[in-house]
Amino acid sequence: MPWLRTCVALAAALALAGSVSAGSAEDRTRRLVIVVDSEDDPRLALTREAIAFWNRTLDEVGVDLEVRQVELVVTSTQARAIETFARFVSQRGGRMPKGTNGPTPPEALAGLDGDVVMLLSRQQLLPFAWPLLGTPDYFVAIRQLERRRPGDERVLRNVIAHELGHTLGLSHHRTSFTLMCAPCSSVAAADEALEWLPLTELDRTRLRERYARE
Repeated sequence: MPWLRTCVALAAALALAGSVSAGSAEDRTRRLVIVVDSEDDPRLALTREAIAFWNRTLDEVGVDLEVRQVELVVTSTQARAIETFARFVSQRGGRMPKGTNGPTPPEALAGLDGDVVMLLSRQQLLPFAWPLLGTPDYFVAIRQLERRRPGDERVLRNVIAHELGHTLGLSHHRTSFTLMCAPCSSVAAADEALEWLPLTELDRTRLRERYARE
């Protein structure tokens, strides 16, 4: 099964999530808080590579925006409540009501000072980027690395970049061999040929329109 099929259950929710505001010219940073069980987790390096990918891409398309890690939360009392919430969202992704009728994030999550909170989960859950009301704007959860699966580090690095793409306002489409594609039957083959799956020209246009440089 292609790796981006894991995002299908959340597609409808993300399509209805609304747009991400670019904010003022002085505030063009997407602040990312990472929650992880251990500083030795290999997904930390993959996440930072995905951040670097997005910052290069945003600069290339002429977008005045930066994704920046602002905090690393390691093995805290907050993690259990956030893990429970991640499991709830992952299991019910496309079947939850939106807005004020949706699930209430735990205080442990709502109290983190970032635009996006990313959990490098201890669970083999369905990865997602779930829009929230208020701060943080998005809650992202990333599954465990499947060490027995050949090339899973490359796959998971693209999964992380894909979910970060949602936090920047991009949605799913069906253009094969691209980062925001879901579902795509040909993506598995692309994993072996490409370090990073590319954006479509429509993705780039949406980014330019949303975060155009002043």
